[in-house]
Amino acid sequence: MVKLQWLQVNKFRSVKPGTRLTFNGGHNVLLGQNGTGKTTLLNLIAAAVKSDFTDFKDEEFDLSYELASDKVSASFSVCSENQSSPMLSELEGMSALHSEALASASGLRTPVFSFEAIVCSDSSGLKLRIKFDGKSGSVQRTDEATPSAALELSSRLIGLPLSVVMLLGLSQADRGKLMPDDVFVDSLRLFLGANSGRFDESLDYFKSLGERRFRVVRDSNGRIRAADDMDLTSVMREELAALASKNWGADRYVLPSSDIQFLKRTAELLDFESAEAIVELQDSTRSDEGDVMRLGNLRFYFRRPSGTRISEKMLSYGQKRMLAIMHYLASAKYAVIADELVNGLHHHWIRACFELLGERQVFLTSQNPLLLDYLRFQSPEDVRSTFVLCRRDKGSEQMSWENMSHEAAEDFFDSYKVGFQQVGELLQTKGLW
Repeated sequence: MVKLQWLQVNKFRSVKPGTRLTFNGGHNVLLGQNGTGKTTLLNLIAAAVKSDFTDFKDEEFDLSYELASDKVSASFSVCSENQSSPMLSELEGMSALHSEALASASGLRTPVFSFEAIVCSDSSGLKLRIKFDGKSGSVQRTDEATPSAALELSSRLIGLPLSVVMLLGLSQADRGKLMPDDVFVDSLRLFLGANSGRFDESLDYFKSLGERRFRVVRDSNGRIRAADDMDLTSVMREELAALASKNWGADRYVLPSSDIQFLKRTAELLDFESAEAIVELQDSTRSDEGDVMRLGNLRFYFRRPSGTRISEKMLSYGQKRMLAIMHYLASAKYAVIADELVNGLHHHWIRACFELLGERQVFLTSQNPLLLDYLRFQSPEDVRSTFVLCRRDKGSEQMSWENMSHEAAEDFFDSYKVGFQQVGELLQTKGLW
């Protein structure tokens, strides 16, 4: 299971420079008033967990963070800074008479993304450095006198997610015999199928379900597989491939909830008898891969005990949220990143969500004390690593993010052990929320 160990913000928007946060391997909760950057921090966490900063491609930033599994860790320094084009540099060197031309050319400043990553293996003692300066990259063993292997990455990597660049760099290192095969496989797990990004506080994720696309391929030998498209969710892929193998080229495919675990559980929680997911054929083509079907227009239908059948569009707000949450939790591989997870949910559903979090690392925001009351603590350090306090400094207007102090954590834990107050109430009493 991959975990985000820490995150340091040296430069990003109005965040206080030098902000460094350490994270719990289980539940992490961001506390603060509206406008203190909780959602911004969740987006940064999602970018770090996925090693994909393309959502910030037009911004300047300087960040460091570490991802770690049981066997391998990777620490990153990532930077995006504006660089001027040659035309703009010439204009800047001219007299003030050219100020109008300079102003019109200001858009020629473009952020250039660069990074350095150190991949470490505890079992082998390997240390691998992968660097990319925005134009070219290199990979090198740094734990011993091993010749470096030049990466033929150049400009074709510009604009690609960091995770993709890392996968290419690791593959180059594997081909160049710079790392054992087992360490290569362990390292790949840090960057493959991280999660589905941040779960939003409203119905945006729910609305996006109908936009999901699936691609199924039948090769020349008749074998059928779900294609590994970059934007393809893992949910329902194999089930669709199995259906396609029985009835290739059908206008639509119906997947009963009995075959889809997350949909079956959703129907049970919402007190429906059963449910089904339906996707329709969008087009069918031939390619080098073989016969290709593209499927879309994903819809869900729920059946009441009385036999009444309704679509997902007829669900209540809370039911729509629950369907979206269950789909998200089924998609998120090792990290759950959710903004106001419990919006519109009955406490029975909140409990079910917490049970489904499992061993994954979780990052949450909430203005609802019901969510906080499901948290459990074993020590002051457990308290300290669970909460991130988000504030905005009145004097500088900077956003201030920090872990709870040791003294505050000990004071909170002493009161928590007494058991007279719920977690949310305790946080308010202590002035922490």
